[in-house]
Amino acid sequence: MPTFNEEEKQDVIRTLRTAEQGIRIVFTKKDGTQRAMQYTLNQKRIPVEKQPKSLEETTNSTSVPAAIRVFDLEKLEWRSFRWDSLISIS
Repeated sequence: MPTFNEEEKQDVIRTLRTAEQGIRIVFTKKDGTQRAMQYTLNQKRIPVEKQPKSLEETTNSTSVPAAIRVFDLEKLEWRSFRWDSLISIS
C-alpha cells in the first residue's frame, strides 16, 4: 500500500473538496476486504440534509487525522477510511 505524507494527504483532501464528480478511492476494510467507491467532500455534491452541522468538520487543519470522513456518492452516506489502509486514488 502506498504511504502518504502530510502534504500528499492535504492534496487528496483539496481534490475531494473541489472535484465535481468525486474521486474513486480503494481501501482495505477492517475485515480485510477491499472497498472501492466514489467519494467527495465537495459541499455542492452533498445533499443539504447530509451536510456537516458545523464548519469544523470541513475546515483545513495543519495535520491530517489517521482516518478521514468522506461522503459516499453511491450510497449517499458518510463513510471513513484510514490513510494506512488506502490502496489507490483516481
